[in-house]
Parts: sequence; structure tokens; C-alpha cells
Amino acid sequence: MATSKERKNQLLDLADKVIRQPKYIYDDKEKKIISESYNGQIAAFSVTVALSGLKPAMALYYSNTGSSGIDKKKIIDLLACMYSKDKNINKNTEEFYQLVIDADKQTEASLRKDILAYAIALKLIVRTFKFKK
Repeated sequence: MATSKERKNQLLDLADKVIRQPKYIYDDKEKKIISESYNGQIAAFSVTVALSGLKPAMALYYSNTGSSGIDKKKIIDLLACMYSKDKNINKNTEEFYQLVIDADKQTEASLRKDILAYAIALKLIVRTFKFKK
């Protein structure tokens, strides 16, 4: 079993690999450019979970573009990809979303812990990129 420090490093590596996939939020692979709005929205996800709960946060990000003008569902896409790779299972975004929404209290607590860890790793990694307005 990995130590806490090893686990954090694993998640940071995973977040870096996932975020670099052009199908998500990566705009320019060579220049490491991401829309600035994603920086704030990724950081806000864990706060939304803390204030509203996992299921409401997932629902909000899954279905809402919001005033930022970005597709918040792409953040759920990133989290789903991290979950699939971390757990070594194949869950697309819709399946991942449904897993969370349908979870009982015990499963939800476990998912919340994992998803918050993924969100924090994404928040730290996204700040290593350049941003465009």
C-alpha cells in the first residue's frame, strides 16, 4: 500500500497525464495552454463538494455551462478518466456520473474521498500550465 506522500505523487502524475489529453481542456499541447476559466472552475469543484455535497456538485458540473462560458462537464470528464485509470476499470463520463448519483451512503463516502483527491490533484496540476483568457 502506498504511503500518503506516494499516493499524492501518483495522483499528481495521473492528473498531469489526464489533463494533457486534447479531448478535455488542453488547447495547445506544445505551449501548455488551458483556458483561464478552467483554473477557477477546477479549484471551485472541491469547494462545491464541501458546501453542497458530492451529488449536487456532480449534477451542477455535469449539466451546466454557467456564466464562465466553459463546459463544466469537461471537469467531470477529467474526474471520470482519473477514476477509471486509478481503479483500473473502464467508466465513461455518463457511467461515472451515474455511479455517483446512484451511490448509497457508504459508497458515496468512498467516492467522495477519491473524487476530492482527484480534484485537488487537478487543481495543483492545472496551475503548472499557461492560461489564455
